[in-house]
Amino acid sequence: MLYGTLLSTALIAASSFVYATPLLTKEKLAEKAKVIPFVNKHAAAWKSENYSPLAVSKRDLHRIQQRIERIAAVKRSGEKVTNSKRKAAALEPYDIGDVRRAAMKKRQGSFASYPLVNVQDGLYYGNLSVGTPAQVTTVDFDTGSADLIIPSSDCTTCVGPFYNPSISTSFTNRNSAFQTSFVDGSAASGILATENISLGGLSVANQSFAIITGSTGNFDGPNSGLMGLAFPSIAQTKATPWFFNLANQGSLASNVFSFYMTRQGADGSELCIGCIDSTKYTGQPEWFPLYAGNGTQAVWDIISDGATYNNAVVTQPLAAIIDSGTSAIYIPPSQAAALYANIPGAQLYTDSKHYVFPCSSVATIGQVGFTFRGSSSVFNIQPSQFSLGPIETGSDSEWCSGAIVSSGLEDSVATVGDAFMSSWYSIFDFGNMRVGFAQAV
Repeated sequence: MLYGTLLSTALIAASSFVYATPLLTKEKLAEKAKVIPFVNKHAAAWKSENYSPLAVSKRDLHRIQQRIERIAAVKRSGEKVTNSKRKAAALEPYDIGDVRRAAMKKRQGSFASYPLVNVQDGLYYGNLSVGTPAQVTTVDFDTGSADLIIPSSDCTTCVGPFYNPSISTSFTNRNSAFQTSFVDGSAASGILATENISLGGLSVANQSFAIITGSTGNFDGPNSGLMGLAFPSIAQTKATPWFFNLANQGSLASNVFSFYMTRQGADGSELCIGCIDSTKYTGQPEWFPLYAGNGTQAVWDIISDGATYNNAVVTQPLAAIIDSGTSAIYIPPSQAAALYANIPGAQLYTDSKHYVFPCSSVATIGQVGFTFRGSSSVFNIQPSQFSLGPIETGSDSEWCSGAIVSSGLEDSVATVGDAFMSSWYSIFDFGNMRVGFAQAV
């Protein structure tokens, strides 16, 4: 009942051939790790000119509001919700980090460990192959949305690398228009289509997705498109997302995907599809069940007993949406105020959303984290990740922004993004309808 109480206010406000994967030796794993995603030409400019806590939060809040409106629209319309019923076995996550253990298991199924580009610790994106022959584009892998959206070469206001359907033999036009709008007033339009979509050797044929042919914003990079990894019920295209199609085919070693997000802009970030990688974390994952954990699941949400300061809970319980497409962390205004009241020197910024504190005190402000229902553990955020940097880009500002920001909504919902996930290896387990965290290396 807790989640229904917490979230209702806010939201009304994939059988194919299964094959045995050849055992990867440590040498083969090392070779795989050398694959570098395409970094498009706009990334450097985006880093140097557009990054600021204020710009990051503006983008995040637009996305959050769009998700809220999408779920509310589904409820209002009474349209049939796409069922996310699991057709494959609920296997334990397949660990590619323990080669000997993997050999003993001899599990059937495939997986892909794929590198991601880290942009200022606020965006992690990678390659995606589209069509026949394959055309490589880049996407943000987003657990907070459910649509696959890829700009075409016809979109003059979008950022490449683009997809050109005219040179693909597997492209099928569904003869249906697609249009979406954003909270900032911008919009994008195009068509719905089906195509072969692949990542690291994992492929889904006839995957439905949206091709963007025109946009007035929100496709300005550094990544080109978006791959939604949330549940089918919130897909605006009404299509089953790529990962769920793959899982329901029964072709994965385990029905999970996991993120390793590096810190301080370092190389080595990774998305593991069908697998986990224990070389990227220490200890053992702790698991938390999804709410509601049924066929109409919308997002990857779990119950948090609250945000913590120096290991003590200082806010009310929150419904926590674990969202890889969001850079920062967003909680209700009253709960943000309760948290920052404990942090020496913290004060509300003039935008009434960010809290700032002296940049000189970043290393000494104390530990901020979260607890999750059913565990006594405190999941602290690395101090380096809790500061988003100077609140005003290009200035000598002495004030730094905290990674936890007011959402502006008193809805008891937390959107927990990359600032948290970069401290904690994050596992999204569709087979067992749960999320797991382990201390990231």
